Amino acid sequence: MKVLFVPYGTERAPATRYRVLQYIPHLESRGINCRVFSAISQFSTALMIKSSDFSSFLKLLYYIYVTIERILRFLCIMAYAVKSDIVFLQRSTFPFKLEALLSVANRNIVFDIDDAIYMPDRQEGGFLTSVKKFIKENEVVNVLKVSKAVIVENEYIRNYVCRYCKNIYKIPGPIDTERFFVSPKPGHGDIIIGWIGSPATTPYLYLIDNALAAIGRKYNFVRFKFVGVGKYKNPGIKLERVNWTYGTEVVDLQSFDIGIMPMPDNEWTRGKLGCKMLQYMAVGIPAVVSYTPTNAELISEGKDGFFVKTDEEWTQTLSKLVESASLRERVGQEGRVAVEKKCALNTSVDTLISVFNKVRKQ
Repeated sequence: MKVLFVPYGTERAPATRYRVLQYIPHLESRGINCRVFSAISQFSTALMIKSSDFSSFLKLLYYIYVTIERILRFLCIMAYAVKSDIVFLQRSTFPFKLEALLSVANRNIVFDIDDAIYMPDRQEGGFLTSVKKFIKENEVVNVLKVSKAVIVENEYIRNYVCRYCKNIYKIPGPIDTERFFVSPKPGHGDIIIGWIGSPATTPYLYLIDNALAAIGRKYNFVRFKFVGVGKYKNPGIKLERVNWTYGTEVVDLQSFDIGIMPMPDNEWTRGKLGCKMLQYMAVGIPAVVSYTPTNAELISEGKDGFFVKTDEEWTQTLSKLVESASLRERVGQEGRVAVEKKCALNTSVDTLISVFNKVRKQ
């Protein structure tokens, strides 16, 4: 079997790493020939990651440039699709209904959607946001209509997808539980409350500024370590900023005693199953996350993680974990078990191969 993987971005995009690249060695070891060709280039992927900080004018230039690039790269995608048994689109959509041409070249299209990419990630208002929303939703719907199967990460996305495609499969995560493993804690020194992310998700940290400052005032032995953080300031905490790299992300995660994931509860975030939450759980540290119905699909409150909504709840929950090593250890262990059971890469690979086989037989 030959599979063409078309992720929206290159390996710098988290979704590409988790929903495409980590599958490849496992698929190839089972005799599946894999080719990866992203819908946008390395340069455009770097721009995409930084685009949340762009002015409206720069965003407009970025959208125009990326649209042109997507059209040019589509020619290569078409050439590769003709020679493939399956075309796997990870978030990739196309301008001007080009997916109709793709479906002529290869009818066996599988669309993987792990975010609410049919809407803007920020509700900034204005003409540009309205245009972006219209284009994104139309592109997603058009791809859904030509897909033989769709893979979703959560129930919120499934409820949207089922309007356009009936063959839906759910793969949360996945997390490579061999790469992300539990490392023993030294049992002394400062307590580290950690966060891992990107400039695009950095603004969510401002939601809990007061709670973090309260913890900083309450415990002089608590430090904060934020990996991949963009522009963020909180004078009330002792903050260590660390650049994200693929080679160091596991070690950085293992250095945390507690992992945090603040986020608002809205239409956009309900489409997200926070990768950072699963990473914390996989390395055996307790995850403290904002409540959304999607996050609740994987965490059992107080058993393998914690949900919080208000500043008071954030402060109380973090305080309990800071003060109790046994609680951190117990919840961390349960989180690891939950990830192994629900999101392990090995299980996800089996599901993916099953989807491919079903699509080829249709």
